[in-house]
Amino acid sequence: MNPTLISTTPFLQYEASRASFDECKTSSNLLRPGWQSIADFFNNVGLKGLDDLVAESERFVRESGATFSVVDESLDQRRPWQLSVVPLVLSSSSWKPLENGLQQRMRVLEAVLSDLLGPQRLIKERVIPADLLWSNPFYRRAYHNLPPAGGLRLHVTATDLARDNDGSWWVTGDRTRAPSGLGYLLENRILTSRLLPQLVRQSNVRRLAGFFDLMRSRLRLLAPSGRENPRVAILTPGDNSYRHFEDTYLARYLGYTLVQGVDLAVRANRLNLKTLGGLLNIEVLWRHVSDDQCDPLELDPASIEGATGLTQAIRGGTVAVANCLGSTLAEMPALLPFLPAASQFLLSEKLLLPNIATYWCGSEIEKKYVLENLDSLIIQPAFAVSGVRPTFPAEISAAAKKELIANINAFPQRYVAQVRYSRSTTPVWHQGQLSPWHVALRTFHLHSPESVDVLPGGLVRISPHADRLEQWATSGQLGQDCWVIDDQPVDQQVSLLQPPGTKIQLTRSGAELPSRVAENLFWLGRNIERAESTARLLRTTMGRLAGENQVPELPRLAAALAAVGQIEPDYAIDGLMGSLPALDRVLPESLFDRHPPRGLRMSVLNAADKASAVRDRISLDAHRIVMQIKDELVRPRATVLDLAGTIETLDYLIRDLLAFSGLVSESITRTHGWRFLQLGRRIERAYQTAELLAATLVHPIADERSIFEAVLEATDSLMTYRTRYLLLLQPAPVLDLLITDETNPRSIAFQTQSIEELVGQMGIIAADVTLGVDQKVALSLRHAVRQSDPYVLASSGPSSTSPREELESLLRELIEDLPSLSDAVSARYLIHTGQAQKLTGRGVAR
Repeated sequence: MNPTLISTTPFLQYEASRASFDECKTSSNLLRPGWQSIADFFNNVGLKGLDDLVAESERFVRESGATFSVVDESLDQRRPWQLSVVPLVLSSSSWKPLENGLQQRMRVLEAVLSDLLGPQRLIKERVIPADLLWSNPFYRRAYHNLPPAGGLRLHVTATDLARDNDGSWWVTGDRTRAPSGLGYLLENRILTSRLLPQLVRQSNVRRLAGFFDLMRSRLRLLAPSGRENPRVAILTPGDNSYRHFEDTYLARYLGYTLVQGVDLAVRANRLNLKTLGGLLNIEVLWRHVSDDQCDPLELDPASIEGATGLTQAIRGGTVAVANCLGSTLAEMPALLPFLPAASQFLLSEKLLLPNIATYWCGSEIEKKYVLENLDSLIIQPAFAVSGVRPTFPAEISAAAKKELIANINAFPQRYVAQVRYSRSTTPVWHQGQLSPWHVALRTFHLHSPESVDVLPGGLVRISPHADRLEQWATSGQLGQDCWVIDDQPVDQQVSLLQPPGTKIQLTRSGAELPSRVAENLFWLGRNIERAESTARLLRTTMGRLAGENQVPELPRLAAALAAVGQIEPDYAIDGLMGSLPALDRVLPESLFDRHPPRGLRMSVLNAADKASAVRDRISLDAHRIVMQIKDELVRPRATVLDLAGTIETLDYLIRDLLAFSGLVSESITRTHGWRFLQLGRRIERAYQTAELLAATLVHPIADERSIFEAVLEATDSLMTYRTRYLLLLQPAPVLDLLITDETNPRSIAFQTQSIEELVGQMGIIAADVTLGVDQKVALSLRHAVRQSDPYVLASSGPSSTSPREELESLLRELIEDLPSLSDAVSARYLIHTGQAQKLTGRGVAR
């Protein structure tokens, strides 16, 4: 064959691993079934085309915002979910026996779990050791004999697999509690379909939508009431969990309500969602939190992830929980050696899909074998999949190995050992060529009393180093879409959309907003507005520093930056600036300084946290913009920017903040969620403007024209002023435009008017006859501003440099009462979600 052709066609030059089973090519270098059309496509694309596809894939991932906590690095870091452009391909003929084995295995695990949480015949007949239950720290008596939902204890499960050198599949572990990865799997398919639409259509790839459609049907049927459209919720551990992205993604895709423990309340033995409009009953809860975290009353009293009284509600049959409490027992690694015998005992069936050789050290014989063959084994906890990397004795120090042996001898029942198994390889485009990387496959299954349905494919993780795949579902260097290829064209019409003609009840949503979501939207608005106000003030100040003229207004602008917490408060003291570091060095550094609790960087980080917490409530574009702003301020930099570079950064930052404001204005329906977001913005904008004016205009100087111009620029009102008054700068029209002019969206009057309207609209939630504290404060502030006379505010007493006392009094009232208004809103609507947060000089934003 032409050498030039081979060098430019990636699959012709791909060399499969000789040491492992290769998913793409046989030992004779022939393509396996299902791979021909994929190989032809990428050969036609060529090397340059593959590089282009990788770049486009990375762009798609960035736009999607798919992230997860890095396993082998700092847990505080996050990185994008990285996707290989070449899929893992399995032919339908090779998939069928694996599917059959998985279906049988899930029936076995359901039977085992039902027995362990019920009659416990397996223990009584000594099929499995009693210590697997009685010494298991994750077993609690509260799990015993809880009624199964829909007749089953397991509803959504997963299995981790590895393929041996001879092509046979081995089970390395089961996931029966709350298997993760479905969201990433779905994201992989959606991104790959965008990247390779023609190839996906031509390759007869089995679709995933049917599985998720079936999931919606199965979970809906679990509802105790039998209603056609019960409320189904996904219980997520929280915003900081590695699961948060995929839980949000699944909630969006399936149309479920995403909830956290603080959103839930059990009343009259029923599980409810706490909303602004009252309690809404939840009939089906798909939980993604640990068993013992689900109920602090009967399980772990320190838990904040579950709902107090949930266990009793399950006993009462008013809520169906998938999977059942206690389902972690079916995934404990110590069960694996005993599963074949349990299958024979309970179902009279031989296990079709074998486990990887596993040894529980609680048996003296197995413990002795493990200690004698330690270097050829992998050691991990016996009772739970902890997420901690397994121990490889052959790779640890002598001292660590000695300590491991001592622990195994002291607590043998806590450990299991598995043989160091091989993993198959698959082609991955990396550094300009296709290379064989190792594969970890996680399959997913849906249970019903009649059948077990297996998702066609699974979550694939790949790495050039097999040992790096021995962790949880987000380990590995790349993800990969898994294609099960049929011989015939597949059904293209499966969708999660309602069938044509289906009549649904029209509604206007709003009051069902969870209080936690309202709180996060409120503080998202405040942090976004604080970031914009600070960024504008910084840009105004640095623009003057970068000029050639003297800047008499500089001390006042520095005082304003100190007042809003961007720089040290000493800059606000007259006469001290000359002894402090120069502003042209301090201000660029302050942009990226993580220490000021009220500075620009922390405001952006807080906004990003709040946006992530309500990811299922705001548009993907809005979330993407906030993450883009965050990335600009937190990415590592070799050197601090100079004034010109910092101003350019602020230009981009303000542009993105305005884009977010535009999306908020045009893309969010006017429900209570929008009102809380807007209320946060209006309170913060009024507060920031009051602080700016207090620092710059209360104490006049001989020639204030430069200060007036700087303040108007920092409040985005200079163009409006010049349109009205040309170049004539006087205090009264400046104060009118920034304080009392209700037509200027940047004025304090505009903010207080909006605040009064917003709290009035939200007052219907509380259903009080009298005005709430928040409404009273809002009315008082608006009245104070409306009563103000710009000429009186501009007057400065006996001399031209005397303080503007009326202006000072009004601004002091605003600076004191706006935080009180924020606290009143929290007390009236959000108090049960936690302590009131502060974003003023009196406290630190969370």
